[in-house]
Amino acid sequence: MPLPNAKDDRGQLGAVIAVVLGVVVLFAFVGVAVLIASLRSSSGDSKPDIYVSIGDSVAAGSGASDAKATSFPALLAAREEVSLRDVAVAGGTTQDVIDDQLGKALVSIQTGRVAFVTISAGGNDLATLIPNAACVEEPLPASCPLDETLARVETNLDQILSYIRDANRRVPIVLLAYPNFFSGTGHAWEAPAGRVLPELAAVIRSVAARYDGVAVADAAPAFEGRGGELTHVLDQAFDPHPNDAGHRVIADVFSAALEEVR
Repeated sequence: MPLPNAKDDRGQLGAVIAVVLGVVVLFAFVGVAVLIASLRSSSGDSKPDIYVSIGDSVAAGSGASDAKATSFPALLAAREEVSLRDVAVAGGTTQDVIDDQLGKALVSIQTGRVAFVTISAGGNDLATLIPNAACVEEPLPASCPLDETLARVETNLDQILSYIRDANRRVPIVLLAYPNFFSGTGHAWEAPAGRVLPELAAVIRSVAARYDGVAVADAAPAFEGRGGELTHVLDQAFDPHPNDAGHRVIADVFSAALEEVR
């Protein structure tokens, strides 16, 4: 049997070590590449590609023939070429947004992938006053708790914007200043809505002005005298929501407002 050759053993050991070192270096390069990619993603180098819609029935697409295609959030998402994350729920008040929607929205907003956020909230807070007969009188008597309701909306909207800003300092946010959906229809609610909605709009603008990167989409002028054309108020089946044309108008004012905060 031939005696072991120390020189050959050292050569084989060197080859093994070279292979092992090569593998280690390869994995090191792969690890660095993955780390860099991760850091780039987390630093916001990837283009935001999500739109978050928060709020009530208008934001949920009520009145549209196809909420997934002709509602204002769907139209905005298509125009901006982003994916829609709509957490809005019909009937939602500002408190409902805080309790039920905000957590879901923040999951997306915190990722840094959200291109913009829209909020349609406050209208249903005022709608709670409808059963109160005093709230349709002119001038409004003290028995109509409009001031208290507006104060609650202000507090809640401020809290909503504060949470969003804490989650993402730069994402553009646009709030809806509600139009009078009854304008020009002669409906019994046309005049009461015309009295209180400007006050709600003033609250919404006041809260928006407290934060950078927040704008207000004022749809009221576009709906003035056009409720019969842009809503289902005069339809045989009464529905106080925008139709497809109305959702298109709301999408237009959101697009214009969005340009202000980009």
